[in-house]
Amino acid sequence: MMPQLSIVIPALNERDNLVRLIPAVGDIAESIGITVEVLVVDGPSRDGTAKAAESLGARVIRQKERGYGGALLAGFAQASSPWLLTMDADLSHPPTFIRDLWERREEAELTIASRYVAGGKASMSRFRYVLSLILNTVYRAVLRVPVRDLSSGFRLYRASALHDLHLTSRDFDILEEILVLGCNRGWRVAEVPFHYMPRGSGSSHAKLIQFGWAYVRTLVRMVRLRSSAR
Repeated sequence: MMPQLSIVIPALNERDNLVRLIPAVGDIAESIGITVEVLVVDGPSRDGTAKAAESLGARVIRQKERGYGGALLAGFAQASSPWLLTMDADLSHPPTFIRDLWERREEAELTIASRYVAGGKASMSRFRYVLSLILNTVYRAVLRVPVRDLSSGFRLYRASALHDLHLTSRDFDILEEILVLGCNRGWRVAEVPFHYMPRGSGSSHAKLIQFGWAYVRTLVRMVRLRSSAR
């Protein structure tokens, strides 16, 4: 039977977090009453991530293209459900929140778990929080998109809409590219407030200075992309 929801989880050396995350995802899916497939896109990792994920019932996809964007695209290509959810492997995206996104699925082509709408929160360092908030505020104003958290990777997509996009980004900027292309096509976008949590074990793979500079370059490209539809 075709699953109702595909959950794509990019992972690089996240074994310790996945052994907690995957069972929790299964528990919340059972409580909602939906069938899911869990697709773990492996970096590739050196800590047994793939073996652990497979032992817990997830399907492991070997990442071939670089970056976070490459991981998402690999997962998108293998997903078989009418709805597709993306989340981080590091436990910063609480599995229980899948219920909130699922309940809002018919309202939009893209539903975002948002840190920056009323009721949302983010447990992170002050520097990282301020940088993220500034980047999202600038992006929203310059690109004129009605979204407060453009960089959240905790998202639910209508698969038929997502698969119609031609995506070229291979890094974290794929999140903004999807949003801009979707808005250009008239997508409905909804934001649901959620609490972004500190990662579980291990350290973040994002380097903040490089991350910030990449977002400046991305903004220039997204402005051109957004303008092309006008």
